[in-house]
Amino acid sequence: MTTVAAFIDTHRFIQNLIKSGFTEQQAETLAYEQVNLLNSNLATSQDIAALGQATAAKLEEHRQARADEMEKFRLAIETKLEEHRLALEAKLEEHRQATAAQLAAANQAQADEMEKFRLAIETKLEEHRQARADEMAEFRLAIEAKLEAANQARADEMGKFRLALEAKLAAANQARADEMEKLRLSIDAKIQAAKFDLVKWIFPAFVAQGAFIVTLVKLL
Repeated sequence: MTTVAAFIDTHRFIQNLIKSGFTEQQAETLAYEQVNLLNSNLATSQDIAALGQATAAKLEEHRQARADEMEKFRLAIETKLEEHRLALEAKLEEHRQATAAQLAAANQAQADEMEKFRLAIETKLEEHRQARADEMAEFRLAIEAKLEAANQARADEMGKFRLALEAKLAAANQARADEMEKLRLSIDAKIQAAKFDLVKWIFPAFVAQGAFIVTLVKLL
């Protein structure tokens, strides 16, 4: 073991094998086997060189095989990922179409509900408007009837007032006519009295004048 240790660093050898793709157990087994082989055969430097080359070839072959396997594994993984991606995209597209269909159906149902609600509201509003119109018509007729009754009552009151006023005016006119008649009669009486007084005053004057004239005639 001491002789081999001078030519081979088993720890570095194991680490290189592990880096090349061997497991730790495989690397240790291979290293110990190589040490035992070297210890048992006491190989020459040419044998060691050949063994190193063979080992390097094996390691390169093993590395190439592992690289090929890794490439195959990578390609398989990529293929699986691509298949999974395509399947996922198909599922997503299917889900999107189903969701779009559901949304379209929901929107249509919502639109139908809104249309029904709108028609119901319009119907209610039309019924309310018609009822309000009927109420307003009844109210208008009632107001017109009340106004007609009020106008008739006012007309009756005005008729009564007019008749009363005409009666009062007729009575006042009659009273004024009676007063005027009394005044006329009084004036007529006063005129007659004045005429009588005038006649009583003029007659003696005429008599005196006649006597004066007669006297003058006689004197002439």
